[in-house]
Amino acid sequence: MSDDQTCQRCGETVELSQEDFELFERMHPDCFHYAFEHDVNKPGLAEDEDCGDPACPSAV
Repeated sequence: MSDDQTCQRCGETVELSQEDFELFERMHPDCFHYAFEHDVNKPGLAEDEDCGDPACPSAV
């Protein structure tokens, strides 16, 4: 992990390999989900609502 891996969405440190950090557009996987995937099928869906994706962090 690089010391300069800061999430582009929330500003917190991201603890991923450099390859995964780039894969997730320099974000945490959860932040990436909320930024790009969460409300694709239901525009305007709140982050605390399950979007139906099995990997949705709000489903837990």
